[in-house]
Amino acid sequence: MCGIAGIFDNNSKKPSESLAKGLQMMLNAIKHRGPDDRGQKRITSKNGINIYLGHQRLSIIDTSNGGHQPMSNNESTIWISTNSEIYNYSELKDELENKYEFRSKSDTEVLLRSYEVWGIDCLKKIRGMFAFAIWDGTNNKLILARDRIGIKPLYYFSKNNILIFSSELRAILASKIDKPSINPTGLFQYLSYGRVGSFESILDSIMELPAGHFLVADKHGIKIQKYWDPITENKLEQSTTKIVQRIGSCLDEVARQHLVSDVPVGAFLSGGIDSSAVVSMITANTPTPIQTISVTFQDKDYDESKYSSLFANRLGTNHHELLLSERDLIENLSPALASMDQPTVDGINTYMISQAAKNMGLKVALSGLGGDELFAGYNSFSLVPRLNKIKKVLNSLPTGLRKQLSNLASRLMPPSDKSTKLNHLIKNQYNGAHVYFLFRALFCEQELGRLFSDPLILKKEITKNLNRTQELIESHSGLSPVDLVSYLEMTHYMATTLLRDTDMMSMAHGLEIRVPLLDHKLVELMFSIPSNLKIKQGVPKPLLVNSLNRKLPDFIVRRKKMGFTLPFEVWMRGEMRTEIESVLLSRSEKLSDFICQAGVNKIWSDFLNKRCSWSRPWSLYVLKKWIDKNL
Repeated sequence: MCGIAGIFDNNSKKPSESLAKGLQMMLNAIKHRGPDDRGQKRITSKNGINIYLGHQRLSIIDTSNGGHQPMSNNESTIWISTNSEIYNYSELKDELENKYEFRSKSDTEVLLRSYEVWGIDCLKKIRGMFAFAIWDGTNNKLILARDRIGIKPLYYFSKNNILIFSSELRAILASKIDKPSINPTGLFQYLSYGRVGSFESILDSIMELPAGHFLVADKHGIKIQKYWDPITENKLEQSTTKIVQRIGSCLDEVARQHLVSDVPVGAFLSGGIDSSAVVSMITANTPTPIQTISVTFQDKDYDESKYSSLFANRLGTNHHELLLSERDLIENLSPALASMDQPTVDGINTYMISQAAKNMGLKVALSGLGGDELFAGYNSFSLVPRLNKIKKVLNSLPTGLRKQLSNLASRLMPPSDKSTKLNHLIKNQYNGAHVYFLFRALFCEQELGRLFSDPLILKKEITKNLNRTQELIESHSGLSPVDLVSYLEMTHYMATTLLRDTDMMSMAHGLEIRVPLLDHKLVELMFSIPSNLKIKQGVPKPLLVNSLNRKLPDFIVRRKKMGFTLPFEVWMRGEMRTEIESVLLSRSEKLSDFICQAGVNKIWSDFLNKRCSWSRPWSLYVLKKWIDKNL
């Protein structure tokens, strides 16, 4: 994987020296993403458009200079800078070899030639994770494209005939070509859900190219088009046995493709079903033991090492354990926060395990991310449909009776995140147009009212969010409850929290994380399967568990599910308290137009008095630290 950056100058009249310097500063800002090589190129077209392409390389496939970027075709009419792993590049190369004599063994050249032959339709053929920029000099247009799932990020800024793009939002900031300010929508989304949604960002003029979309820029302007959607109306009409066999075949193919690398490949192993499934898949396709790594804690409520070590021994992996303490986190807190491209309530855990993997000598690690979303592993798959039924009953009640129920719940239940959400469910306030958004909420509407200093801004953002989520739900009204939750978990939570955090925290260490369970062919297959087969009473993720060639042992399948979280609830009351408190209780001038300090103080007080969980004050701490560092 790598980092890309570039500037599209559509006759802006800005000095070329200024733009070239801007690109240099952008590359400096993303050097951590690709410490092995740097390349940059200025391309001038006949109609006055100038392109500045840059690249920071992390060498994974063809580590020679043959993979240097930006890379051009033979005539230098097409140039590419890409952050990608194309898993089917060998098959595509076989298809193209009768047309070209390849100059390298890199997947980048295969992607370049694919575009040269098939144009933008090459997106239909490539299989992998990617975010790339292609300058098509023959047609005088720039193309930016992002993979179907959103594994690799791509941001852009457009103003006054200048388009700037990069793998990271902060690289665009580093160009100094413009000075964005806080985006109220991005801030609202962050406080509502603990992350900024897709399309927009925390800053008002920097946008995220959505997953499964491409952008075309030419002298006439910018157009964005969607090229992929996982939803299909046609469901498989096969026996459960046949469906399980198809999933197994797909998983086996995915495992082989995700092992393609010219550097060592390892895997994260938590001891849960998803990571164990991935390790099982890849060990079945490798002749030598792979390296696996897990995080351990002294607090047994958070520690999964018993399961991961047992499974590693069973499969004969070269297993490593990272014992993580509160002191370790404190010592790494500053660089971890500095690695956040946008504020997020999550991600510190990935920073720590990625650092350990890099220190082990790994450049590539496989993750089980995506298993819960595709194979119905979260409790949202059972809880959200139940909440939806409760919502319908509540909505049938008179407003006055609902108000009485709300007051009764407030009196009977001690203050907590759950009681707050229950109260909002009774009041018909869901942080969006469906109870799913209440399930995934960080701060609910009443809490947001205490945090936002301007009620008019909050009211506008609540309306905007309601309309956006209403459109989303209505456009997927034909989905079953299980498929709807799966789709929302993938696009609302996974894409904007888990995948974004995974990319920025791993690339901070120059580590590539691959996610085989998010191969788009597997995703398409899972959405074509009748949803009633995805959930079985007493058996978690039955389709995944039953489809593996190497069956998972009962001590993995039957154990209690644990998320990969750090013991913040304990640590923020211990050694971390001084640091968190000093930031939270200090007024931030840069946030003063949006955030009420009294509201922040109350959240911290509620946490200390066990009225809310750690994620609420932690999110405000991260927000303040990010804003103070980057704006």
